[in-house]
Amino acid sequence: MIKNPIGPWQGEEILKSFWLDNVSWQIFSAWWACFFACVGFWPFGDISNKLTRGIVVVAASWILGWWSAKLIFLIGPGADGIFPLVGTTWFLLAFFCFAGGGFLLSKLPPRRQFFLYLILFTGLTYLITHSAVKWVPAWWFPFLLVGLGTGTLTYLTRGVSQPGRAVVIMATLFAMAALCFQISGAAGLWEFDKSPISSFWSMGHFTDDSFWLLCFFTATSINYAMPIITHNWPFSKIAMPWGGLLACAFYLVLDIVVASLLFKMIGPVFSSMEELLTYAYMGVNWSLVIPLVFGIGLTEPYLWTGQKTPGDWDDVA
Repeated sequence: MIKNPIGPWQGEEILKSFWLDNVSWQIFSAWWACFFACVGFWPFGDISNKLTRGIVVVAASWILGWWSAKLIFLIGPGADGIFPLVGTTWFLLAFFCFAGGGFLLSKLPPRRQFFLYLILFTGLTYLITHSAVKWVPAWWFPFLLVGLGTGTLTYLTRGVSQPGRAVVIMATLFAMAALCFQISGAAGLWEFDKSPISSFWSMGHFTDDSFWLLCFFTATSINYAMPIITHNWPFSKIAMPWGGLLACAFYLVLDIVVASLLFKMIGPVFSSMEELLTYAYMGVNWSLVIPLVFGIGLTEPYLWTGQKTPGDWDDVA
């Protein structure tokens, strides 16, 4: 990113913005990988070998991710549009596919889902980013990952039909984000009078030291793959909801601990916060790709205490 920046950075601007290029590339690549997974891996669904298909999907997602980030500068709004586009596109994918379970187009073949979702996401993203709303803040993302990774959100919304389940899940995530803002504000890591991206939202922004952002990056790298790969041990030995809530609490605390340790490495290991942010966010792509694309942690079903069907809680009172 320093030698070949995605953005139009020159001279000293490169050292200040290379982390943004790297993060943009990674998060858009992760978006494409997750999108492929949500539409039956079309057009790669006919590749029978999971490892081969996974490698192809990852390669395609990295190519599309780079161009997605590059087009922001070639034909889009530039650097000021990165956070709005990232937050909004991930919100739409999360609402319709992750929390929503593909409720809108689930009965259609993967090919049609692929194109119709792209049209839907493109149109809605354009409407949001070209309005006073400007974007949908993505600060709920770590809570989505830990909630789905531990199965806690699935348990809490059991029996709720779609799209009601998607609405309840996303509302829960924003409620958790609001609680996080209050705690962060009391800790001096969040400023409620700041709104640098869109004045439509009055929820505030992280402080200039970017430690909150570092925690966010670290959380998105940990909160999904780790609980899935470990089959939520040992928390799955405790019946829901307490087992799930304990698992969520554990990973959220772990996020802060890891971020704190990384922060102390600025100087001895990382030359700057910008370099640290770059490395801190590298895990988010693999945290999603390893389970969703390669199936690691998902191929062998397991049961929580009190669960009847692996991965499902709708048959539990």
